[in-house]
Amino acid sequence: MKALIGAIVALFRPARGLDKVGAAAKWLWVPLALLLMVSAVIKAGVGTPLQMIELAEQADIAFEEQMQQLPEEERELIEESIAEEEAVAREADIVEVSPADAQFGGVIAAAGVVTGGLGAILGLLYMATFFFIAAKTWAVPVGYTVMLTVASISLIPHAIRNFIQSAYMTATGDFLAHPGLSALVAPGDPLTPPGAAYAVLQQIDAWVIWGLVVLLLALLSQAVGFNRKQAITAMIAFVVVTGILGAVPTLVGGMLMGGMM
Repeated sequence: MKALIGAIVALFRPARGLDKVGAAAKWLWVPLALLLMVSAVIKAGVGTPLQMIELAEQADIAFEEQMQQLPEEERELIEESIAEEEAVAREADIVEVSPADAQFGGVIAAAGVVTGGLGAILGLLYMATFFFIAAKTWAVPVGYTVMLTVASISLIPHAIRNFIQSAYMTATGDFLAHPGLSALVAPGDPLTPPGAAYAVLQQIDAWVIWGLVVLLLALLSQAVGFNRKQAITAMIAFVVVTGILGAVPTLVGGMLMGGMM
């Protein structure tokens, strides 16, 4: 109980909280990692089905836009063909969602949940390893399990965000399509590939900033032992490297989308 209280204190006073945790820093990362993973799994479980609906709606919008660009005669032929297919389906009493489609949707949802959980754990390991290597580079005598606990505490704001967003999506039925501040620069047309600003801003929100502040101050605690110059240098390197790694998938996806248009 004392260790958990220390973790909560560390969210607001990181150095004091870590010092309060004491020897429990060697194992405290385990329950915190489980909390992070559960939050990510719940968010993925709620968000993946809503995302599939969002993608289907965007596909319909894109199809309608493409139809409007066709010559009138060709458009009428396609509309007649679609109407005939729908009439045949109604006469044959074909259900709108076939068992195969439902099974495929279940597989996608399950994949989203697994990916969310694994992503949370890999993110934790990445952060802990990054700063553990930095500590070894500067001969700072801190153990890997302690760094895992530091990383876990700094990711608690992410877990809180996951729970809040899961509750919001459940209550409203709306998928949060634009994470972080990316909504500020999100393209109005779903067919328009996102740019570099979107790729960067999607990684920034109040919860991320809170976690980074906790992480920086935790590095300066007695439990870790970084001096001010080492902590700031490591944080800058971490933010730059992580920002680039986080932006690459969006930029590559945008390039592929642009290439198919």
